[in-house]
Amino acid sequence: MQNQVARFALIALSLAACDREPVDWNEAAEQQTLVPPAPATAVAPDAAADSVLDVMLRKAVRGVATVPETAPSLPGAVLNGGGGATGCPSTVRVAAGRGGERAAAWWAARPNGSAVLLSSRSGDGGVTWDTPARVDTLDVATSGCDRPAPSIAVDSVNGYVHVAYAIAAPEGTGVFYAHRMGPTLPFELPQVIIYGDRVTRASVASDGNVVAVAYEDPNTSGRPYVSLALSRTAGHLWDERFAVSGDGESAERPGVVLRGREVAVGWMVPNAARTLPALAEAPRPGSGGVVVVRVGRVR
Repeated sequence: MQNQVARFALIALSLAACDREPVDWNEAAEQQTLVPPAPATAVAPDAAADSVLDVMLRKAVRGVATVPETAPSLPGAVLNGGGGATGCPSTVRVAAGRGGERAAAWWAARPNGSAVLLSSRSGDGGVTWDTPARVDTLDVATSGCDRPAPSIAVDSVNGYVHVAYAIAAPEGTGVFYAHRMGPTLPFELPQVIIYGDRVTRASVASDGNVVAVAYEDPNTSGRPYVSLALSRTAGHLWDERFAVSGDGESAERPGVVLRGREVAVGWMVPNAARTLPALAEAPRPGSGGVVVVRVGRVR
């Protein structure tokens, strides 16, 4: 109940007025690349797009390692998390911290189809995992494990663990965020990034006090686009939200990385119907579309 009351208080949150966009984009550094077509026996086009995006984001900010690692095989007792839920292995996401620290986040489905968001910490590179902590328990959907995976990042400066995700909450569907400030502390109450009409994908990154959440805007039932939310208080307050993808194409599967105040935001343009300016050729039939990455500096 406390969790839900806190969210209702955030519904009235107003966006901070500003005269200019919070990020100074370097338009000359924008990158675009085709997602190669994948045979039926190879990786799915969506997974291929995610892989291409991960590589581009790392390069865009000189190799920053905040993109989640390959998901490990968590022990069943950790994956299920107790309470009668069944862990969803396909939703496990892992981020590396300092030394051997790793943090994982994933969904565990309840018998009625709703899910609880869990997180666990490893101090030995993923060999052993702590008892899972509950990040969010308010989901009321009935889709079981068929939902977007959460995004997780471990801050290399302060050690905070940040999680971004989307659920159908009792007070409304939307994109949410939660963090924990230490390995022995609970996750703080989730905060709303944005409410909308459907569950979408999100990505989180952090560097000290600056935290960024890139998300598919859940209020566009026609052409989807990607927006960015910024916190300058290590995830305690979220006052800046703005669109980052262009007006010409649909934008899906967002990703974001940070290094200091450098930020790179990427997404996939599915089945792009025209040649994008930075490409010498149009997407071929059967390709996964076009991956776009914008690079800038947080003002």
